[in-house]
Amino acid sequence: MTKHIRPLYIKAHVNGKLVSRVLIDNGSAVNVLPVRMLKSLGKNEEDLIPSEVSVAAFTGETTKTIGVLPADVTAGSMSSLCAFFVVNSSANFQALLGRDWIHANQCISSSMHQLLLFWKGDDVEVVEADGQPFQTSASASAVEARYYNGDFGPIKIRSNGR
Repeated sequence: MTKHIRPLYIKAHVNGKLVSRVLIDNGSAVNVLPVRMLKSLGKNEEDLIPSEVSVAAFTGETTKTIGVLPADVTAGSMSSLCAFFVVNSSANFQALLGRDWIHANQCISSSMHQLLLFWKGDDVEVVEADGQPFQTSASASAVEARYYNGDFGPIKIRSNGR
């Protein structure tokens, strides 16, 4: 019943390492990687290309990027080089793929259907979302994790006096 409001998380390989909680976000112009993921990818800040870019979070708060990490990203059978803007963030995702990656790979993302579609010649490849992205995470946002709990019911909006 809440599948249509879930964020679209997939599992993907980044530089050959399997990464869970990769958020597909067509509202983001760039690809983002929290700095905590550098070490797990075998990289450090010296591996970054310097950048003076600032990015805005969903809250409107701007953050200066630490640098840019070029990385190979594989989702399903689709592999491509991707530029991640690395930020010091406590985000729930381990990587965020935005419009830059979505458009470069000519895929369709659907949070409603919880999948990605890739064209492969005349065929279509479907990459299904990770149905339990927070199953092993103690750092998950309680609100976001509840979208994946089967007991979560419809959202009711109430106003004062009604």
